Amino acid sequence: MIQLEIACNSYQSCLNAVNARANRIELFENLADGGCTPSFGMLKKVSQLSLPIYVMIRPRGGNFHYTNEEIDIMLEDIEVCKQFAVDGIVFGCLTASGEIDKALNKKLLDAWNGPATFHRAIDRSNNYQVAAKDICNLGFERILSSGGALHVMDGLENLKKIQADLGMDIHIMPGAGVSVNNAKTIIEHTGCKEIHATCKQSIRSMEGSANLVFNDSETISNYHEISELVFALKE
Repeated sequence: MIQLEIACNSYQSCLNAVNARANRIELFENLADGGCTPSFGMLKKVSQLSLPIYVMIRPRGGNFHYTNEEIDIMLEDIEVCKQFAVDGIVFGCLTASGEIDKALNKKLLDAWNGPATFHRAIDRSNNYQVAAKDICNLGFERILSSGGALHVMDGLENLKKIQADLGMDIHIMPGAGVSVNNAKTIIEHTGCKEIHATCKQSIRSMEGSANLVFNDSETISNYHEISELVFALKE
């Protein structure tokens, strides 16, 4: 059975993933920058839900080469995740030249001492195939990747190759642009057994705002889109 992970940036998104019967939640905030570590309060609340929760450990948007101070923050956030007994964490660190930072990734893995996903930092690496092997050898449970492309449909060949080469030792999870319209094609082409989607929807509302010069909106993972994707992957 194909495992579906939903990327969730809010509590409502998490509830939608649970109710639509996804298999796992990736929890983060700051969707606009690709995701950052969620707040203490969010972690506490979401950790009470029934689905496995993997928490993003990323102190800021931008690149994946971190300062010593940012590494200290990541280590502290890992300790917070331990407090709530979350199921796994999601992170990825590169050197300044775009290689997998083996020493730093190992340091964070050792601090966590549990299941971890290497996220789409791999798509920024200077040698995709070498990076995938390094990640596997470090002991990550999973790689989340678009195959080195902006959109997953343009990275299928890379994903197919690392699935064929490494799939017995690490889970390969395609993501970035996954929808009900292409999910089965991605799975069939690559041979992967997991897939990652946001199923995002922008919602605009004037509730709580009496000033008409503002037009606030929020982005959530849509329950109906998640449900359709769950159903499509079962066919």
